[in-house]
Amino acid sequence: MNAQIGGNPVMLKQMNKSQILQVLFKKSPLTKADVATQTQLTFVTVSNLITELQNDGFVREMGLAVSTGGRKPLLYGINPDAFVFAGIEVQVERLVCVLTDFENRVLNSRIVAVDSLEGPVFVARKSREIVVEMLEESNLSMDLLARVSVSTPGPIDREQGVIVSPPNMPNWRNVPFRDMIQAEFSVPCDLEKDANAAALGESRYGAGRGVENLIYIIVDVGIGGGIVLGGEVYRGQLNGAGEVGHTLIDLNGPLCNCGSHGCLESMASKSAIERELSGPFGNELVFEELIQRTDDKRVRESLLRSGTYLGAALANLGNIFNPEMIILGGELATGCTLYFERAEAIARRRMLPHFVHRVQIKPAELGKLSGAIGAATIAWQTMVQSLTF
Repeated sequence: MNAQIGGNPVMLKQMNKSQILQVLFKKSPLTKADVATQTQLTFVTVSNLITELQNDGFVREMGLAVSTGGRKPLLYGINPDAFVFAGIEVQVERLVCVLTDFENRVLNSRIVAVDSLEGPVFVARKSREIVVEMLEESNLSMDLLARVSVSTPGPIDREQGVIVSPPNMPNWRNVPFRDMIQAEFSVPCDLEKDANAAALGESRYGAGRGVENLIYIIVDVGIGGGIVLGGEVYRGQLNGAGEVGHTLIDLNGPLCNCGSHGCLESMASKSAIERELSGPFGNELVFEELIQRTDDKRVRESLLRSGTYLGAALANLGNIFNPEMIILGGELATGCTLYFERAEAIARRRMLPHFVHRVQIKPAELGKLSGAIGAATIAWQTMVQSLTF
C-alpha cells in the first residue's frame, strides 16, 4: 500500500519518515527528488519530512549532486552519530557484544568468557557492565544508547521476550530475559534466536551480502540454523524455524540434551567431538588446539565423521529450501578446515544434481561477531520501523 494513502495522520507521518530513513540507509547519499522516486512519495512530502529529520538530528547534508541544469541539489544521508545500538549474543560459554552507530557500523566489540551456568541474572548484569565499558572506551554517552537487542540459543518466545528451554543451558527455563535486559539498560530491548540474528548479520554485512535466499548454520556447543527467504528472516509459527541441530540423523544415536536420540547436535557439534575425544585426551588440550591436531588418527576420524553428519544435514536443507547460499559459522565450522571441507563435500555429493551447482557453501565472514552484529541490526530495524524515538 502507498504510504500516503489512508490511516491516522500521525501514524502516516511516522510511516513515511521510516520509509525515508530506510531508503537513505540503503542508498545514500540521495537528493530529495531521488528519495521521492524511491519511496513513491510526493516531492513536497519528502522535502518537509527530510527537513524535520534533519532538524531532529537523524539526517545530514552530504554535499551537492551533479546538476543536469540549474542549481545543484543537496545530497542527504543518515547521520551516523544520532544514536548508538548494542547487540549482545548470549552463548553457552561467552558473551559477544557490539556497539553500532545509526548507519549500523561497528564502533566497538568485545568477546568475554562467561559461563551461562551462572544464571540469567548474572549474565544480564554482566551484559550491562560490558556495554558500559565499551561506551566509555568509545567516548560515548549512555544517553546515546537507543536500543539493545539480545540473541540467545532457542527456543524462545520472541513476542513475550522469554527464553523457553535451550537444551545446553539447563538453568534457563522460561526466563523473561528481554525484561531483565530492559531493566538493566532502561531502554527498549528485543530478543531474537541466535542463529536468526547471525543469519541476518551475514546476509546484510557478511558472506551473504546481496543474497535473497540463504541458510546460516552455527556449529558450536550446539547447532542452530537461521533461514533468510526473500531477504527477510523466516521464523516459523512459533519462532522456531531453523532448529537444524535437532533434525534426526540416527534413530539409535546418542542421547541429545533435548531428550531425543540421534539429533545432529548430538553427533556433529563441538560438544559431541569433545565427548568423543575426552577419553584419549581428557583435559589435555583446549578445543581450539584439539581440532588442529588433524595428524592424530583419532582426532581426524572424529572430525571427518562429524563433518559427514553435518554434510548430510546440509544436503537435506539444500534439497528442501533450494537456497542460493549456505553459510557455516561458529567455532567448529570456521576454525577447522578439515571439518568444513568434509561437510561441503558430502553436501555436494548428496544434494540433487540440479541444485548443487547453483548453491554456494561458504564460511561466515563476520566470525564470532555474526550474531551480535545481527542483533544490533534488529535493534536498528525495530527502532526505525516503529519510530520509537
